[in-house]
Amino acid sequence: MRPILFLLWLIPTQLSATSNSDTVSQILEHYRLDCAIAQEGEAGGEPLAKIVPLKIKNESIYEIEITATGKTATVIVSDFICPGFGSYWCGSFGCSIHLIVDGVSYSTFGGQPFSISKGKEYFVITPRSGLTCDRHGAAPCYAVSVWDERENQFNIIGGMTKPMFQTSP
Repeated sequence: MRPILFLLWLIPTQLSATSNSDTVSQILEHYRLDCAIAQEGEAGGEPLAKIVPLKIKNESIYEIEITATGKTATVIVSDFICPGFGSYWCGSFGCSIHLIVDGVSYSTFGGQPFSISKGKEYFVITPRSGLTCDRHGAAPCYAVSVWDERENQFNIIGGMTKPMFQTSP
């Protein structure tokens, strides 16, 4: 039964977001609810009004450039603090990451993504645990993705999944 649930998690989820900021709001609401549910369970069923809200650091949400024409992606690094639980969505392999382009969220896992350019090419680099590259945990390891302007999606190298949150047509 677990393998089926895991496969269902990878299926893209379409939401009625119209912009990156709408998608960011929907993703953050998911994390806020997840944190509140965890706290409510720990509190023995206390009303959600008494739950301490999720703490989001300013550096957890930022923009990176992904094309020479100035297209950007909004990055969400889920290193938020759920009071009583810590950084609930991070571990030794990194954090859940969302890269949002045109209202569509692409998800991955690791450290804070950044972009670099070489000529007219932009590369999105996501630090990973060395174990991902069959090395020790602190060994350098990176996933690399590029934005394909013709296909309007990431060319995926190193483990970014297809859209999880997508603008409705």
